[in-house]
Amino acid sequence: MNSCKHFFLIVLISFGASAAFAQTHSDQDQTVIESVWQLDRNASSLSSRGNGQVLYFFSSDAYQTYQARKFQNWDNFSVVDVRNLIRLKKNQKIKIQKSQFNNSIYAVELLSGFHKGKTYYLIAEELKKNFIQEKEDVKSV
Repeated sequence: MNSCKHFFLIVLISFGASAAFAQTHSDQDQTVIESVWQLDRNASSLSSRGNGQVLYFFSSDAYQTYQARKFQNWDNFSVVDVRNLIRLKKNQKIKIQKSQFNNSIYAVELLSGFHKGKTYYLIAEELKKNFIQEKEDVKSV
């Protein structure tokens, strides 16, 4: 009987902790959605690899690249056609529209540059590493 109480207590605590973690993670994601970000630095500092931040035309291409980086599984990596990529230059702005694939990929709208107004996809790690969030102007009334 005593072990049954301990088991029930452990199950209750684990579900409560996972629900609390899911709520905080969801709140963090909501603060990113609809925010404006500006490219602060280029993704690659090597001149041989090109300059700028890569955005993907298809969300699946971005996710497969993210998976290959995360698990170091380049054997199953899908080849991305260079025509389906664009490169942002420093100081160009994007607006986050929504997150996909468990918050690992963001759908972004370009706010400046040649492809302004179009939607592309960005790996979430690159957003945190290469972009800075613009502050909203708060004017006192």
